[in-house]
Formats: sequence, C-alpha cells, structure tokens
Amino acid sequence: MTAASSLQASQSELERELALALDQQTATSAILRSISSSPNNLQPVLMAVAENAARLCNADVSQILRIEGDFLRLVASYGPIPSRLRGEAIRINRNSVAGRAVVDRQAIHVHDLLSELDTEFPDAKPYSKLWGHRTTLATPLLRDGIPIGAIFIRRTEVRPFSDKHIEVLKTFADKAAIAIENVRLFQELQARNSELVRTVEELRALAEIVQAVNSTLDIRTVLTTIVTRAVQLSGSDAGAIYEFNEKAQVFQLRAPHQMTEEHITALRKTRIGLDQTVVGNAALAREAVQLADVEGETRYPLLKIMEQAGFRALLAVPLLHDRTIIGALVVQRKAPGKFPQQTIDLLQTFAGQSALAIQNARLFHEAKEKGQALEVVSKHKSQFLANMSHELRTPLNAIIGYTELILDNIYGEVPEKIRDVLQRLEKNGRHLLGLINEVLDVAKIEAGRLTLSMGDYSIGEIVQTVSAALEALAAEKGLLLKVFVPEDLPVGRGDERRLTQVLMNLVGNAIKFTEAGEVRIEVQTSNEGFLVSVADTGSGIALADQQYIFEEFRQVDSSNTRSKGGTGLGLSIAQRIVELHGGRIWVESELGKGSTFRFSMPYAQDTRIQF
Repeated sequence: MTAASSLQASQSELERELALALDQQTATSAILRSISSSPNNLQPVLMAVAENAARLCNADVSQILRIEGDFLRLVASYGPIPSRLRGEAIRINRNSVAGRAVVDRQAIHVHDLLSELDTEFPDAKPYSKLWGHRTTLATPLLRDGIPIGAIFIRRTEVRPFSDKHIEVLKTFADKAAIAIENVRLFQELQARNSELVRTVEELRALAEIVQAVNSTLDIRTVLTTIVTRAVQLSGSDAGAIYEFNEKAQVFQLRAPHQMTEEHITALRKTRIGLDQTVVGNAALAREAVQLADVEGETRYPLLKIMEQAGFRALLAVPLLHDRTIIGALVVQRKAPGKFPQQTIDLLQTFAGQSALAIQNARLFHEAKEKGQALEVVSKHKSQFLANMSHELRTPLNAIIGYTELILDNIYGEVPEKIRDVLQRLEKNGRHLLGLINEVLDVAKIEAGRLTLSMGDYSIGEIVQTVSAALEALAAEKGLLLKVFVPEDLPVGRGDERRLTQVLMNLVGNAIKFTEAGEVRIEVQTSNEGFLVSVADTGSGIALADQQYIFEEFRQVDSSNTRSKGGTGLGLSIAQRIVELHGGRIWVESELGKGSTFRFSMPYAQDTRIQF
C-alpha cells in the first residue's frame, strides 16, 4: 500500500471515529434530555437508549432487561422480536450471554453464538434459532457496583463488534442505570412526600378531634367530627359511629356520614346485636374486623342493607374503654378490596377518641343527674331545717318569755331556790335559741334566702356592743377582755346586725376556748377597708385542722374542743356573712400559742346582696 493510500485510509478511519463520537454525543445529549424531562416516566428513556444503542453499534436488535428476583425480564427493545417472547424471562446464571454479563459484572462479547451454544451458553440455543442472531454483546447495568439489569445487542451475521462499539454500549448502560436510579429515587421521594402529607393530615385530623373532645360536651358534634375525618382519611365513601346499649345489648346508630336517608332508616329499624353482625364480632374480639367484598357474603344478614346501598368493602373498629364495649366505628367503600394496615391503625386511634368522647358524655350526664338529685335533696334539707327552726323557735320563745315573767314576780313572789332554777332555764333556753338561729341561718344561706340589710354602721360601736355583751362571760373565767379601736374611724356600709353576729361569734369562741390570759379585739384601717382581729391566749389550732374549721358542723378534733360543745356552724356562718360583704376571714394559730382570727371588710357595699 502506498503512503497516499495509507494516509487516505487513516483519514477515513478518523472520520468514522469522529462521526461515531459525534453521533454518540448527540444520542447521549438526547438521552439526558429525556431523563430530565421525564423524571417519573422511565419507559421513554429506556426506549431511547435501546434505539440509539442499536443504531450507533450497527446492531439488528437491542434489548434492555431488568432484574426481577432470579430472572431478567425485557423492559425495552428496538428491532424485531417475536411477540410470544416479549414476556419471556432469562434466568440469571452463566448459561446465557446476558445472564453471564450480570453474574460476572462485565461485558460479554460472543463473536459467533452458534459455534459456542452447547459448550458456553446452552440456555441461549433456542433464542438463537428463533432470532437467527450470531454475534452478541451484553453489558450489565450497574448501580454502585450492584447489577440491576443488562443491555443486550445482536447481529444476524457473524460480524464482531469493535472496541468502540463496546465502549458505546457501556456508556449507554451507564445512562440506562442512571435513568432507572433517578426514577427510583424520584418515586421514593414522592412516596415519602405522600407519606409525610398523609401523616400531617392525620395529625391535623387527630388534633381537631382532640380539640373537639376537650372543648365541648356536645357528643353529636364530637362524633360527627370523628366519623367525617375517618371517612376522608381512610379513602372511604361513608361511615358511622354506633353506641353500645349495654342494657339492651344492641348497637345504636349515633353519627352517620355520607349515607342516604333510606340507608339510615334501614339501619335504625334493624337490631344490631353482638351476634351475626360484623360490628358485634369486632366488639367481641376487641379488634378491627374487615370484609374486602360483601358480595355473596352469607354469614352476616345485615350486609344486605349495605350491599343494597352500593357498598362493597367494610371495616369495623370497636370502641373500647378499659376493655368495656362502648360502641363501634365503621367505614364503608363502594370499591371492593382490603383496607391497608395503616388505615386500620389510624381508625383505631380515632376509635379511642370516640370511646373517650362517649364516656365523657356519659359521665357528664350521670354527674348532671346526680347533681340535680343532690340539689333537690339539699333544697328539701334546707326547707326542713328552716321549717323546724321556725317551729322550734316559737315555743322556745314562749318558754323564755314566761320564764322572764316569773323571774320578774309577775305571778307572785318566787322562792330563791326556784329562782336559781329558772335563771338556769332562761340561760339554757337562750343558748338553745342561739343554736336554732344558727341552723336557721345556714338553711337560709343554702336556700339562697339570706339577705343583707344594708345601712351605715360604726365599726367602733359594733366592737363596744360585743365587748359589753361578753365582758361578764370573760370575767367569770378570769380573762381580760381588751379592746383597741382607733378614734375617728370612717363610717362603713353594710348589715350592722350581721357584722355584730360575726364579731360576737369570734369573741365568744375566743373566750370559750381560752382558760387563762386574755382576749384582745383590735380594729385597723387601710385604703381598702377595716381589718378586725380577735386574738386569744388559748391552746391554739393545729395547722392540719385550720383548713377545716370554717366548714359546716366541723370542729377541731381534740378532747378539749369536744368538751366545749357547740354545733360547729358559727365560723361557717361568719365566713359567709363576711364574704357577702366582699371581705374575707382567716385564722393564724399555733398549738400552745393561741389563735388570731381576722376578717377584712370594705368600707362600703353599694348594692343589696343576696346569697
């Protein structure tokens, strides 16, 4: 060959290589554009890879195969392939060209397949006879070194592929692997996004349900919210919440959603018990029960109502409270098929909230009924006390009155011995009258009939009245009764008689429970009002007992206190009178160091107050 011929041949070869490189670059760009424009559609990309691989490598047929388990299955092809072989699968082993490429993870180039069928590639023999191909080339599709498929090109004549063709096929194999990986990642991202959206929606629905349960006692509103969200998030067409009537042993429809009036009427007319119903079976099993298709189902007669309404699939979740049957949450779908586990889990959460709502409503109803009953009992008790106090006061006043007349010698001279007895009779009668008055006051307070007769009063005069009335009682026990009242005190506005009753009670108690020392009454003023204190040097009150002494019929639990007697109503009445005036009363005490009772009192109450 002359130098000119050799140069011309070299130039032709270079031009072919440049043309191949340009075609490869153009094809690669087209494939990359296809990958970018179809992030979720793999098929156009694989078809483009197969076509360009066949064209650039001068092959008659090009195929792309994906790994499915232990087989390679055809997913894209270019060139004539018998239709009956399009669904065929190639077992992944070294007995076929594509299988060996996957197993060895490298390109396999067979120059003449017919010469090597029986020895090297026995599984390829039937395909070679059908397609008539002789030269074959296969290379694996690798993702991070792991095979996910293979690309396979063939020629019907014995014409081996060049090294350039092998490199081109490897390049297209890489592009096919990238496309497959991109689609996989895109689909995973979409799945994660869908899962995230679903989770957010479920959390939002659960928050809405929890808010409904916690914010209202209207059971219909709560259950309607729950069943509406349950139908939406489960992809169902209708749903309902049933409440279980334990006495009648039946489920009663409480909150239907997306049901026709005919369907609802049919359900209300039908007895839904624990036997022969899906709802009953779910409740007895304490777990969700579903039917993927109710068509032809004969175990549950009630399903005919559901089928007539056009529904095919059903899921029933029991409502339980401490394993006790409360009801059931049911969703229905017009399309047959099983409900996924995540839907069952979600509805079980909704069922728990439904059970809580029904239980709360039941407890509230029971509490309301008991409260009404207690209110009636309390009203009757107060009325009884008021009536009895009135009936007792009338004859008692007569007894005291006649005793005073006898002591005043209205009916003649009274012997000294009888006079002493009559004086005791009068004293105990007045004590009894005081106790009856206390009971009557409590009855008035509880019946809401205790009123304050508002008027101007002098706190100093109230203190002097009380000290004058009880000075003799203190002197009998050898106690000093001290009074400290500032001059020029402002005039207060309130019920003078009731305030005198409060101070009389506090000072009387102080004298009663003090054996030695003194009782001290002191008044102080501030911008808010009066502060009245009654202090004694008695035995004191334990800290644990101080929180109870203002309750009705409660006294400090000690032998010393029990020996003093009393009803335990005085402090309770005093507290209520003070509070009616807008003030407050409290005690400061320590065992062995005496007690100090204080009450605050605003200067004026502008309105007439009724408890």
